Amino acid sequence: MDNQKSITTFVFTAGFLMEIFFLVFIDFNGRSGNIPLYMFIYFETFLVMLVTLYFIKKLNKDKQGEEVVRVSEKDNWYLRLFVKILSFPKADASKLATPLVIISFGLIFRLTLFPATNTTSHDVNRYIWEGKVLSNGYNPFTVAPQDSQLVKYRDKLYEDVTFKNMATIYPPVAQATFLSAYLLKGESPIGLKIIYFLFDLMIMLLLLKFLYLKRVDLNNIILYAWMPVVLFEYFVNVHIDLIGIFFMLLFIYLMEKDKVYIAAVFFSLAFLSKMYPIILFPLIIKKAGLKKAFYFLLMFLTITICFYMPFIYKDYSVFTSLFTYLKKWEFNSSIYYLLKNNYLDPESSRLLCAGLFIVSVSIISFFYKNFTKGAYAIFIMLIIFSTTLYPWYLGWIASINPMFNFYSVSSLLFTINFSNFSPLSNVWKEYFFVLMIEYIPFFILLIIDVIMMWKKKGVEANIKNNNVS
Repeated sequence: MDNQKSITTFVFTAGFLMEIFFLVFIDFNGRSGNIPLYMFIYFETFLVMLVTLYFIKKLNKDKQGEEVVRVSEKDNWYLRLFVKILSFPKADASKLATPLVIISFGLIFRLTLFPATNTTSHDVNRYIWEGKVLSNGYNPFTVAPQDSQLVKYRDKLYEDVTFKNMATIYPPVAQATFLSAYLLKGESPIGLKIIYFLFDLMIMLLLLKFLYLKRVDLNNIILYAWMPVVLFEYFVNVHIDLIGIFFMLLFIYLMEKDKVYIAAVFFSLAFLSKMYPIILFPLIIKKAGLKKAFYFLLMFLTITICFYMPFIYKDYSVFTSLFTYLKKWEFNSSIYYLLKNNYLDPESSRLLCAGLFIVSVSIISFFYKNFTKGAYAIFIMLIIFSTTLYPWYLGWIASINPMFNFYSVSSLLFTINFSNFSPLSNVWKEYFFVLMIEYIPFFILLIIDVIMMWKKKGVEANIKNNNVS
């Protein structure tokens, strides 16, 4: 019990320290956003998170057999409550003590950041604008912000909208979120943050179930609950990815439980929030088998068409802006940047990266034995071969990372903050030294992670063989 008290004391101390950092950020960030302060607080809170996790794991190496029995006999009411909510065995109630404290602080951090001004990205203005456009009966897929039909709605919000000449690229569930937020709080981003807060609470509870299912230390929840990428990109810059992340995690969890057809619904909703989860579809064929995979695809197509139908009725140009994004956008890439600047023209480099990504996904989908690990591997391949990698894109792999805690992924989640030098300059541009800081450690550590994973597999196989013999 002394160790548990020490852990609790340290988590509370670290949590209060991070809260002070966030309060300082709120106080000095200002209305226009203070990018140097943003970057500084990001780095500091990331280090606090890592030190806290290290301290927890170090103290948790002691035996806990007798301790679990003693604690379970006098569980606190909130432990009993969450045991029921999460459907955990009563004997494991004590394992929830520290994770629930971590989640509680995570929720406090999110609430603290509600008043924060978006700092390194202005995408939230686009989200609110599209919610406003929808609420007035216009189709954001076909009516760009600068369209003359919307002249009467132009105000300060309109001035802050980027790419006014382009219609939306955000799918229908994202549009429903924008509309709900606008109806809730008008042109304030608080409406989106309220919705995100509720979804993030569900994500953290789902992650606890996931960690328990995969027999991973529940305290790894800190790698999401306190993760600066999540806190800053979704509760300061207010990016929409959080909605899709929840549906994607629920899809993966249900696939692990072999509930294929229910999983198809949430896979569809994840895709309709932001289209990244489509890269996981090849994993389904091996997991579900050809027959179930066919019905899965049929359900996915039906749900997707139903959601898109109100937007594509009499106008099939809804994907024009999306294709423009896929064809032209590039930022903070690794392999693509190397090819484009040394060997090939941009179009050929883009095609080669797409081809290499498809080959990688095919290999992973054929050989994987663990569905969640397969999804994790595919997101790593997306990082490697992507032409565009904004910081908020990493929230997707950050939500799976607590299950595996690769040093390479954690490294990139830390160094991605250096990419904020781009919006810091007067003219948006990429810096070669930033790419080196991000990707050299990432690739080195990824090799180490893979070697360690293979060694761990070998050890587990030997133990299994010894037990059988």
